[in-house]
Amino acid sequence: MDSNHIIQYLPSDMYIEYLRGATDGVSGATHLASVKWNDGIERDSWVKIYAENKPRGLINEMIGYLLGKSLNLPIPPKAGFLQIENKVLHPDLVSLLSPVDQYRGFTFAWVSEDVQGDNLRIEIENNPSSMNVLIEYFSSCMKDWSELPSLIAFDDWILNSDRNLGNSIHLPDKTFCLIDHGECLKGGSWKEPELLDTNCHHIGFANNLHLRLLHEKHKPANLFQIEQTLSELENAKLNHFSALQQVATEIQSHLNDLIGDELIETGIENIPPYPVSDTVLNFLKIRAKEVKKFSERCDTFFSTQSITRPLS
Repeated sequence: MDSNHIIQYLPSDMYIEYLRGATDGVSGATHLASVKWNDGIERDSWVKIYAENKPRGLINEMIGYLLGKSLNLPIPPKAGFLQIENKVLHPDLVSLLSPVDQYRGFTFAWVSEDVQGDNLRIEIENNPSSMNVLIEYFSSCMKDWSELPSLIAFDDWILNSDRNLGNSIHLPDKTFCLIDHGECLKGGSWKEPELLDTNCHHIGFANNLHLRLLHEKHKPANLFQIEQTLSELENAKLNHFSALQQVATEIQSHLNDLIGDELIETGIENIPPYPVSDTVLNFLKIRAKEVKKFSERCDTFFSTQSITRPLS
């Protein structure tokens, strides 16, 4: 691993102790553990083991983390790939691993430092009668959050359709920390040809609650409500290409480690196969630059929500 890399590679002896399970680990087998990081300090950290049916989960987590970091979005301070021995896992978790991981006796997990905030989805699961109150509270905090436009643009960029109450961790100062990007791009089991279509819509949390909240924030603008909403979103989008440039080399390095020399066969004479990693980076690059198409996607959302636009 390059010492300048943001994402750490942690060997198996860095896994110190299992602490407890997670009640909402849907994309992977998730638990809280004590993990020693490269600075020698043990920290409570979330370990997410992606099952065999989510082969791209680690790639997605890496991409979401690095791009979020380069955009200065609030994400866990530390994250990395952790080698973990099967013998420390519960047998039910081992059974979810690929045959290769079961045979060799270890797997690789995504690990991120615990930010010690509140997972409002778990709060609702533990007390369903409080659902409406908690959603209203979440909406109020999210609407006032200064990073809301950047969050919307970011999730659209990486096609994150899994932004929900459980992966925007609520912090004591009524802000949020963003976690869980294993379902970005086309999901945890995307195929390379799917990334050739770069002009994709994504379905966000509750028909994109975040867009509706940002629009509501600009309600005092009256006739210019939509225009101000779109202006904030476009300004956030303008940061994407430079953010990608900051971390593109590291993304490429991790892709090489995770998928190696995996190639896409063109099936066309005189056109040789090309690396899967090229397709991933090209997908991110094109979407990063497409400010106009992003604006059009947002405008389409408003029109489908029966939001009245001012007369031109």
